[in-house]
Amino acid sequence: MGNKKKSRSKGNRINKKRFSKIALVVFVCVVVAGVYVGTKPSVKVPPVAPATGPLIETRPILTDAIFTGRVAKAYRIAAEIPKVLDSLFCYCYCKKNHNHKTLLTCYTNKHGSKCDICLNEVFYAYELYNQGKTLDEIVIAVDKKFYRPYRRT
Repeated sequence: MGNKKKSRSKGNRINKKRFSKIALVVFVCVVVAGVYVGTKPSVKVPPVAPATGPLIETRPILTDAIFTGRVAKAYRIAAEIPKVLDSLFCYCYCKKNHNHKTLLTCYTNKHGSKCDICLNEVFYAYELYNQGKTLDEIVIAVDKKFYRPYRRT
C-alpha cells in the first residue's frame, strides 16, 4: 500500500510541474500578444475631403460682436478656420432642413447660435485643429463623433 501512495504523489508532482509549464507558456503568449496589439501602428485612413481649394460657402460669417459667451467664441472660431468648417457636414441636418451647404453656412446666419450640435461640432473641430490634425483627420473624427441617422422632423 505504501508504494501506491508514493507513486501517486510522484505522479501528482509531475502533473503539477507540467501544468505550471503550460500555464507559464500561455501567460507569456498572452503578454506578448498584448504588447503587440498595444504597440501596433494605427492603420492610415484614406483622405475623404480636399485640404485645399476655394470655399463652398461664399457668404460672410456673422461677426462675433453680436453674441456673447460660448456662442461668440464659436463665431470667432468660424472666422478663424473657415476652410475646416466648410469641409464638415453639419449633423443637425440643416442641409436637408434649411438648405445649408456645410457647417460653415450655420455661421453665416444665426442658426449656429441656437443649435447645440453646430456649436459642439465647431468646438470639437477647433480642438482637433489645435492638436495639429490635418483637415482629413478632422473630417473623419467629426464624422465618427457626430454621425447619427437622419430623422425627418
